[in-house]
Amino acid sequence: MRAKEKMFAACIECFGQVNDLKQNFSEKISEKTAIPEELISDAALMQVRGKRSVCIENHRGVKVYEQEHIQIAVKRGCIHIYGFALTIARMTKKTVEIRGRLQRLELE
Repeated sequence: MRAKEKMFAACIECFGQVNDLKQNFSEKISEKTAIPEELISDAALMQVRGKRSVCIENHRGVKVYEQEHIQIAVKRGCIHIYGFALTIARMTKKTVEIRGRLQRLELE
C-alpha cells in the first residue's frame, strides 16, 4: 500500500472507532445518571397511545406510506407500523404521529 492509501485506511478505521465511542458514551451516561438515552442522543422514542395512535420522536423520514403499512426511518433502522386506515396526523422535523387502527409494530 502506498502512503496515501494507508493514511486513508487509518482514517476510516479511526472514524469507525469514534462512532462506537459516541454510541457507548450516551449509553453509559444514561446508565449512570438514570436519564433516558433518548434525551441524550438522537435515538428514537416511540409512544403508543392505545390501539389508535403512535408518536415517534427523532425520526429520519417516511420511507413507505400506505393505508395498511407505514415505515419510518430512525437512527438505528426502521419502525414498521401495520394496521387499517393509517394516516400521518402530524409531522414535524423531529416528531411524526400516526393514527388509525394499529395492529402491529415492528422494529428493524
